[in-house]
Amino acid sequence: MSQKITMQEIADRLSVSKYVVSKALSGKSGVSEATRQRVMQMAGQLGYLAQKKTPAPPTDSDKRWGTQGLEEGIGTVLVLMPNIRHQTKESTYWGKILDGISKELENRGADMLTLTLNSAEGLNSSLRPQGLAGVIGVGEISRSLLLEVQRLGLPLVLLDHDDPFISADQVFANNRDSAYRIVQYLLGLEHRSVQFIGNTAFSKSFRERWHGFREALEEAGIAYSPEPFQKLLHLEYLDAHIQEEQIREALRPHLERTTLPSALVCANDRVAFAAVAALRSLGVSVPDEVSVTGFDNIEPDYPGVQELTTVNVTKETIGKRGVDVLFWRIANRDSPAETIQIRGDLIVRKSAVTPRIHNLPPM
Repeated sequence: MSQKITMQEIADRLSVSKYVVSKALSGKSGVSEATRQRVMQMAGQLGYLAQKKTPAPPTDSDKRWGTQGLEEGIGTVLVLMPNIRHQTKESTYWGKILDGISKELENRGADMLTLTLNSAEGLNSSLRPQGLAGVIGVGEISRSLLLEVQRLGLPLVLLDHDDPFISADQVFANNRDSAYRIVQYLLGLEHRSVQFIGNTAFSKSFRERWHGFREALEEAGIAYSPEPFQKLLHLEYLDAHIQEEQIREALRPHLERTTLPSALVCANDRVAFAAVAALRSLGVSVPDEVSVTGFDNIEPDYPGVQELTTVNVTKETIGKRGVDVLFWRIANRDSPAETIQIRGDLIVRKSAVTPRIHNLPPM
């Protein structure tokens, strides 16, 4: 039996410290992307395999999912999170999902190897699948890369991503139900002119939030006419200042015609921040004239975030549950793929109030 490669040997080959290698392999911050790629390539060339660790005691998740004992010799779990669309360790959303994955794998005695590439090219040169127990995909991942991962025959779990060509277990926040409930809350405040903001083609999460928004209005018997606000449903996911300008230009004509909605339901908190900034730049008071809600509860360093009514998505729980599902899948490879949805909690703050003027939609 050949001797296993250690992190120290990788460090010696690259003339860096073992600490740098550890951070690069685990996807932690503090290592440049160039150094991270050098470490990944060398780890792949040498056939790096995780050392066996002493199994941790069975957790409540083990008992629930029937995965006791899988930690022993589990090897390494590959975490794919391409560095696109703000999907980084530093992100207040994606970073917390990674934290949940990392903590749960550490609790189970398994290693974590993070790759940030978004192309199938170079995948085989970056790793040796023989040492991998399974794969967790986080966020947007190209179909070509997912197909290559699927070709490896490894158990695969996707977090906050869906692809109709890929058969894999999935873990999502319950986006539809949460958006439904946030609209119900606004209706309870007597809002009757409500509009959605966000690119509905951006992700499955955004589409589900849009569907929940529509369902709540339809159930309440409120006519919804998105046509005058089509631009708000096709925002480009770019810099926050660009989004703010797009929202401002979409709302300006309605300000002049006094047809502004009384509430804006935003696809996520970042869109909500841009909407608040756009409204205030037009001289519209938030929430006195227009209420605004977000989604995700990302808690960034942003003025006024403490006042945003939003939905709290428990990001670390999504990561932790992804590990739960992967371990279950390792033990139950022939079972059908499942989708798990985690409930979000409505957080009521000051950005949504009863409207001063009931701006009813035209009949």
